[in-house]
Amino acid sequence: MPHTSAPTGSCLLSCRGLTSRSKQQVSFKEGLLAPLLASASLFGLYLIIKYLPGISLQTFLDAYFWLIGTVACYGAAKPVLRQVLGSAGRPTFTLQPPEGFLRDEQGNAVGSMQYAPSDIAALVISVGLISVEVLGHHTNFTLNNMVACLVATEILSLVGLRSFKTATLLLGGLLAYDVFWVFGSPKVVGDNVMLTVATSDLVTGPTRLLFPKMPGGTGEAADFPFSLLGLGDIALPGLLAGLALRYDASRMTNMQARAVAAAAAIQDALAALNTDATGKQVADAAADAAVAAYDDIADRELQQRNNTQPANSNFSSQQQQQHSSVTTAVAEPSSSSGTCSNPGQQQQQQMVPVSPEVLQQRTYFTRVLCAHVGGLLTAFAANSATHLGQPALLYIVPATLLTVFATAGSRGEIGRVWDFTDFESFGVPPKEQ
Repeated sequence: MPHTSAPTGSCLLSCRGLTSRSKQQVSFKEGLLAPLLASASLFGLYLIIKYLPGISLQTFLDAYFWLIGTVACYGAAKPVLRQVLGSAGRPTFTLQPPEGFLRDEQGNAVGSMQYAPSDIAALVISVGLISVEVLGHHTNFTLNNMVACLVATEILSLVGLRSFKTATLLLGGLLAYDVFWVFGSPKVVGDNVMLTVATSDLVTGPTRLLFPKMPGGTGEAADFPFSLLGLGDIALPGLLAGLALRYDASRMTNMQARAVAAAAAIQDALAALNTDATGKQVADAAADAAVAAYDDIADRELQQRNNTQPANSNFSSQQQQQHSSVTTAVAEPSSSSGTCSNPGQQQQQQMVPVSPEVLQQRTYFTRVLCAHVGGLLTAFAANSATHLGQPALLYIVPATLLTVFATAGSRGEIGRVWDFTDFESFGVPPKEQ
């Protein structure tokens, strides 16, 4: 629950979500259950704080936050150190985990893992930093806020929304959850449940952003030394912003993929020519190869777009089968069997990777981000005027969702946006380390 506004991290969080090759997607059913489960968890914590003050959960919570904080910090530090440490950032040694202990995104067993010396530095930094934060009991607001943002980044890189239908249901339900436990609970329970849990010393951790409060503050929780912003008020709209960015990616024309495919096709065509080929034969072979490769990428992109629009697909069954045959033939690597044994891997091979250029062509994402900031500023204004804790989702959710559909309406894409379904492994390929 927010008491002040803060600069949002949606841009960095959502862009990292775009680069994820595989995401756990929130289904429609899970979106429906989320507010109920969140309410049960919140009220359970309130009952413990109110009626069992002698029970301490902090040791368990500290261990939990230490673990996820270390993982999140390592995940953020590892690629940065590989880039800046030069030769020390190149993988030089291999670790073989127990057979079947680890699996990749396609479900295949991981036989070996490569590490660079910089990875050890990233691990040491992560363990040390998170240990200092936990041993300080989360009272250093700078460290607390950094860890909270890293955890949110890690979550958004692993979790995504499947469609705008799910986004509408999830955010709408959590809006009702936020409003009820802030404004409704005093009338029903006799106490502000959200405020009690958020400001309790019995349950602390990087689940909120803390900001020093100006002296002489009044209103609710006047004795609490910080103003705070719930981490969910950043992460949840970040899910919508990430979905908007992936929708932007699905609609762009990937000229980079066309150029790469055409160049490779021309090279192969020229290598196959006889040394005595005429200039016209060389030109014709290069032109034919480039056109075929260009059209193939265009066909695969068209298939992907239609796969995100199952209700509005203009492909006939025969056309979809033809496109599937073409993309499978191109995507499969040469082998004696000529088939791909893993269906998930075959689907991912058929994908046309999204060009990183989408980060400069993000119509929906940019507007959702601006709406998120606007919602936070509105919550801040309401907090300043009333001196009461404000459920930020009350202002953020309408601002962001209305922005999505207003943008879709202005572009004539309401039906397309509403029917859009995200791919589980549809994203910008990460840079090779």
